[in-house]
Amino acid sequence: MKLRLAQSFCFMLLCSSALTAQTTQAIDVELHNVTLAEALKKLENESGTHILFDYKDVESYHVTFHAKDQTLEDIIGIILQEKPLIYTKVREKTYVIQKSDSVQKRLEYTLSGLVTDSLSRPIDAAVVSVINSQTSTSLSQGITSDKGIFKLAAKGNIQLYVSCLGYIPFLTSSFELDQDTTFHIKLQSASILLDDILVIGEKQTPSVRIVNGNTVFFPKNSSTLAGSSALDVLKKTPGILVDGNDNISIGGRNGVLIIFNGKPTYMKQEELVSILKSMSSSAVTSIEIINNPSAQYDAEGSGGIININTQQQHSEGYSFSINNGVSYWDNIRQNTELTFGYTHGKFSLVSNYHHQFGYYNLDYGMRRIQAGKEFYSPTIDTDKRKTIAGSLNFEYKFNKQNLVGGELTANALFGPGQTITTTEIRNLEQNKLEQILYARNEYYMQKGNRYGANLYYVSTPKEGVKYTVDANYAWFDGGSGNLQPNTYRSPDGMVLNDFLYKSVNSRNIHIYALAYAQQHKIGKGDLKSGIKYSNVNADNGYKFFEIKDNKEIIDVTQSNDFTYKEQILAAYLLYVYPLNSRINLEVGLRGEKTWSEGDLFTVDGVGDKNNRRNYFNIFPSVSMNYQIADEQALSISYGSRIDRPAYQDLNPFEYLLDELSYWKGNPFLMPQKTYRISATYSNKYTSVTAAYTYMKDYKAQITDTLSINKVIMTPRNIGKQQQFSITFNQGLTPVQGWKMNLNLVGYYVYKDIAFDTYRKFKKDAIAGIFTMMNTFRFPWELRLEMNGSYATKRLGASNEKMDSSGYIDIALGRAFMNKRLAVNLSLTDLFWTNNWDNYSSFEGFHLWNWGKGESRQIKLNISYRFGKEKSRTHKQDFNELDRL
Repeated sequence: MKLRLAQSFCFMLLCSSALTAQTTQAIDVELHNVTLAEALKKLENESGTHILFDYKDVESYHVTFHAKDQTLEDIIGIILQEKPLIYTKVREKTYVIQKSDSVQKRLEYTLSGLVTDSLSRPIDAAVVSVINSQTSTSLSQGITSDKGIFKLAAKGNIQLYVSCLGYIPFLTSSFELDQDTTFHIKLQSASILLDDILVIGEKQTPSVRIVNGNTVFFPKNSSTLAGSSALDVLKKTPGILVDGNDNISIGGRNGVLIIFNGKPTYMKQEELVSILKSMSSSAVTSIEIINNPSAQYDAEGSGGIININTQQQHSEGYSFSINNGVSYWDNIRQNTELTFGYTHGKFSLVSNYHHQFGYYNLDYGMRRIQAGKEFYSPTIDTDKRKTIAGSLNFEYKFNKQNLVGGELTANALFGPGQTITTTEIRNLEQNKLEQILYARNEYYMQKGNRYGANLYYVSTPKEGVKYTVDANYAWFDGGSGNLQPNTYRSPDGMVLNDFLYKSVNSRNIHIYALAYAQQHKIGKGDLKSGIKYSNVNADNGYKFFEIKDNKEIIDVTQSNDFTYKEQILAAYLLYVYPLNSRINLEVGLRGEKTWSEGDLFTVDGVGDKNNRRNYFNIFPSVSMNYQIADEQALSISYGSRIDRPAYQDLNPFEYLLDELSYWKGNPFLMPQKTYRISATYSNKYTSVTAAYTYMKDYKAQITDTLSINKVIMTPRNIGKQQQFSITFNQGLTPVQGWKMNLNLVGYYVYKDIAFDTYRKFKKDAIAGIFTMMNTFRFPWELRLEMNGSYATKRLGASNEKMDSSGYIDIALGRAFMNKRLAVNLSLTDLFWTNNWDNYSSFEGFHLWNWGKGESRQIKLNISYRFGKEKSRTHKQDFNELDRL
């Protein structure tokens, strides 16, 4: 039968029917990949209207669509856009769908649809782009109408990208466009739970994008990173360097702030690294390098901000995933990650567990010339600590305007460890071995545990208006117990001196923070503002004993307690204004008031000290984004930052590393301040960034002489530093199936520094960091990755000169069972060249350091997942722990 019902029969039937629905009535309808015939039938049922059509005309079309409070004619018009079909209203409650003879077969198909906000209101002037999935280039671009409607021509394997100022960008997975397709896309304001939009497509490979002048690395599905930690992802991110002491820098700039999902970590370097080690690489969705953060971010982080976005998955009903792997070189290591999710109606719950067990070797040492003697000290370090991490997240959505959520987290780093250092002491003039120091550190106890709780409330009473309240608490429980035998022997093996020391240190830190933020439409722009209060209480204890005749004798000159209290009150204003359809201007101002007090209590009471500070800083930020053309953009930004001293760095006591080396804090450390201006030009998949950075009260850890045969490491403000940098990023597809990304950072740095009145240095150097990522696709769905990075010789944090270093990783991966099961085999740091060798000197002192870790490893990783995923986007504002 050509027509579902003969039109004449329908007309007679309709004349005798008493249908009460009106075509102007607003209706709600949701369609997910149904045939056009099924869609039209559903519209009939929802509207009480007859829609007549021939099945042969509509059988090849599918529809994905969601409408709320739309009229029937609006909906029919949208789902038939650019299809070779037209509709005719033949009478009040009857429509006829028929093929149009004027529509001919086209070489391209049409993407059309509706873009709305979270309240289903149409969004005007949203930018809609069709992106080539292979090259990441824009194929076509348009802007939604005042009714939120768009339509674009495209074909082939593509992605759909939608963005609008004040909303979270929307990006589909890649899909093959072989027919006209209709979408309904909801853009979300920040901090709102994403609605049920599920797009299934081909999994993406690792890539680098430039967004508003910031570099964004997507490590998703990287075979070389499978079974690794978040710290490994950071090490492989273009433009980021992590040295042997786990100091993190961006393009040669130290003082970097690490945040997670827009939320500061509140940890000093040691605890931060332990968290990154305990976090699975599979949890990292992207690494964003923010060179010039706006006033909305905390002012901490003079070198810039690294935002680590992690997966926080929701699934309709129940979901479960498991990621398991092993790695081996000197030691065998095992990692496991489990994720469970439950969503029912307005409530969502997600939990995650991850551990990594196994030893990790480091091989490092130093050679120094001091007071006519040479000290040669190689060290073998075996880290036996385990890392375990877990989290529990919940969210309850009262309605479309209000939600409440919370998070509980626990990260534990615990276990023993051992370092063995052998120091040969020679008379330099006679080149004669005088004695040998055998020193060990037996860490019988080590812990670095972080427990956190967060509760937040978000309200969006209307589009463009948002209120957010965040309450946070964190507790750090850390410390170690260490037995330190130090034995001096003559060249013939005779014991000259034998000492046995014991040291016990503890860190107990409590942090409270409360933040409030709001956003309003002011004119054509958005005004964002907020206020935050944080309170830190840190208690550090250190006890040092000499053991004689099996008795512990406390050394009152090297034992102490150090307490630190800090309060910060911060407020900001940020206005984002579109000057026209192509230019956006963002102006911000942030003020931070800091109160701090450090108290040192010695066992004998002789060296007690108190240090109080009270200061206020203002941090302006300005940025402008100019969309020159569809595929060309220019971003210019300026901002200032600050680095407050880490709490432990203010502790002025000396800690024994071995008989010949010490570490000491500095209670007179001042905050380091930075000013930076940058400009980024991007065209298709090419981008260039030029920047100038000025740091004053520049701080670094220096190695100084303590006596004629000892050295001490201590942090100091040593002067100022200037840097000029050029960053180039290029995406390429040399041939079909081969994707390449090149990233090059070249910079010139000038340091005007001084250790004291007599030791002044003016150092300058040109350096570069080159990173290349390659992905090859072969038959049988095999994927080969070959990635590498090379850093040239460069200046270190103070006056040291760093040698060149780099790595090459290779990996082979394949997915099975409709890409739910993935198997990856990799070899990292193929030639074992990722080292941290350096040299420094001043009059009468020369120091060489070298080292490398167990970075060369063979890894096998297997992961399996099931369930429908849906992401959460809440971001927190909780910063003080970065300096623990």
